[in-house]
Amino acid sequence: MHESVTVVIPLFNGAAHIEEALAGVCAQSAAPQEVVVVDDGSTDDGPDRVLRFVGRLPLRLLRRPNGGQSAARNIGVAEARSDWIAFLDQDDVWCPQHLANLKAAVDGGTDRTGWAYSDVAVVDAGGRLLEPSLLRGRPGRHPKRSLDECLAQDMFVLPSAALVSRHAFTAVGGFDERLSGYEDDDLFLRLMCAGFHNIHVDVPTVLRRRHEGAASHAVRMERSLMIYARKLLAGFPDRPEEQRFPSRDLIAPRFCWTLLARWAMAERAGNREAAALARAGLRELLSHLRPNRRRIGAAILHIASLPVVGGACLRAAHGLRQHARRTSRPMLGAAKARRLSPPWQERQAVCRGLDVDPTNQALPPSHPRATEWP
Repeated sequence: MHESVTVVIPLFNGAAHIEEALAGVCAQSAAPQEVVVVDDGSTDDGPDRVLRFVGRLPLRLLRRPNGGQSAARNIGVAEARSDWIAFLDQDDVWCPQHLANLKAAVDGGTDRTGWAYSDVAVVDAGGRLLEPSLLRGRPGRHPKRSLDECLAQDMFVLPSAALVSRHAFTAVGGFDERLSGYEDDDLFLRLMCAGFHNIHVDVPTVLRRRHEGAASHAVRMERSLMIYARKLLAGFPDRPEEQRFPSRDLIAPRFCWTLLARWAMAERAGNREAAALARAGLRELLSHLRPNRRRIGAAILHIASLPVVGGACLRAAHGLRQHARRTSRPMLGAAKARRLSPPWQERQAVCRGLDVDPTNQALPPSHPRATEWP
């Protein structure tokens, strides 16, 4: 592949993990042409830690007042000089062959290939492996094949796992800066609607760090979820004359279930503001459901809103849901369930354990795990 690649990393108070993220970029078997880090108004020493990599990477550090992750990514792309953009969040880490695999995949695509993306492994804040494959444990097919699927459920195309055509990105207007959650789903859905193809590489080459959510993050997520839900409802209204009901049958049920789960999580965490936002969002979306579902939803909403009893029911439902998810996953071997410390050696070991090519060679475009749609 002759096209160039720019890595774009938004940074906000990410001192704890940004060096490990940048070390993963340094270790890529297919080096990027430039790395743009956008400091989004950090108050810690994260930007100083970034500057330690000057000379090791073709690095530029941009500084701006805090405006959110979506805006920071957009600024990074606007400043990029390459044909393809590889996004990386400040606390995620790439395995060494991540860029090589994605570059090989898009090299086998067409001029309408808008993005390629890999699978993801999930680790906790301390680096302990939680899930060896995020996508295999979630609903939905990969690559993304139909609009209905993308409206009915989360897409699970993570920015840190994606290599995006700069032309395609700018053609659809980049990330929606109103969103601080679901901005990835929104972007990739718009790319699909604009006629761009996607390629999925079925190999987990990203370590995604899962943190216990802070109360402020939960509140932002609830607000962003409803902005995105309203955006979808406005953009894909029901069309009875065509017997098409995307709002009623796909979008509203999806977010009602999500809001119910997030309400339970907020109650369990004692986050009253996030719980109130989830409850209000659920009440708003019920009107878009089929009449029978609307009645059932209203009954659930009433019971769950009762003092003491309702909160206890929601907390119990969330606990059962989490237990079912844990017991449905394959048990992790002792070699996989360990802390990634020291970071570099252990990260390589985990990448080798994730069904990743230990020679760090890129997958050829014809590799059976690299699949394009359409």
